[in-house]
Amino acid sequence: MSLRELFRMLRPPSHWENGGITTVLYAYMDPSGTHADSPVLSISGFVANDVAWSSFDKAWRAVLDKPIWPSRLSRFHMVDCAHCEEEFFEGRWRFAERLSLYGELVEVIRRSEIRPVSASVVTNCFEQIPKEDLELLQLPENRIGTPLDMVFHMITQQIIKCVRQFDVNETVAVLLDQDDSTREEHFASFANIYMNAYYLGETFSAYGFGDSRKYTPLQAADLLAYGTHHLVQTVEAMPDYHRPDFPVIPAFWGMLTDMAGRPLAPNGEGLNLKGLQDLVRKVKNKEFLPKLAPKSPRS
Repeated sequence: MSLRELFRMLRPPSHWENGGITTVLYAYMDPSGTHADSPVLSISGFVANDVAWSSFDKAWRAVLDKPIWPSRLSRFHMVDCAHCEEEFFEGRWRFAERLSLYGELVEVIRRSEIRPVSASVVTNCFEQIPKEDLELLQLPENRIGTPLDMVFHMITQQIIKCVRQFDVNETVAVLLDQDDSTREEHFASFANIYMNAYYLGETFSAYGFGDSRKYTPLQAADLLAYGTHHLVQTVEAMPDYHRPDFPVIPAFWGMLTDMAGRPLAPNGEGLNLKGLQDLVRKVKNKEFLPKLAPKSPRS
């Protein structure tokens, strides 16, 4: 299925015009640091309309198709690139070749009209607040009492903020990498609640899950999530963090710095212990994510 076909699938027929589709914003997201002992959980991706995604797709594939590489990868996966695993190991990619590919793909992102969005949570901060505060966050009406729930809420707010900066009447379809069935079910449940219960939740038009081998934007989201995961640990000065041998941060930081000066500047948010404590206060004061006001009955 092509990107255009995917866009049509994610949009109801009422949104198609003249046999095509409306210009819809899509957020491609990929999680990083989702294993149980990870100190940081990050979800990152990009928002763009279908025209920008089509242009990006061609540029990304053109880099992967270059004959100079030892092998043609079925997809770019950041962890495999950094550690020379899976297809990189099978293709006998050298360090310099992996670094060169990474740099070229970062450049594709930098040149494209796609907007980065990201949310990160320091996972152990949930263990450092009082039990009664954690239970308050875990109530069904709040549902932010775990790192995964929290990061879903945060990335959702970033996406909506980004979309409304394009156009207050615009809607967004979200595509998440389908590499984890449990997380798929969790996000599907979360998305349905958010779309129908929260203020501006109607900004979401649809969500779905895709194979990153087919959809290059998910590969870019993977690159962004991995870089964000390491950047947050660097900024937070985590005691057990060890910089990877593969130099992720220099090119990654350069890309973000360059994009920050544009209209499509990155949108990102992080949550540490102080941030979580502030959020508990807001929940207690009923300042957190106002629900939709009940609709007035028709006269």
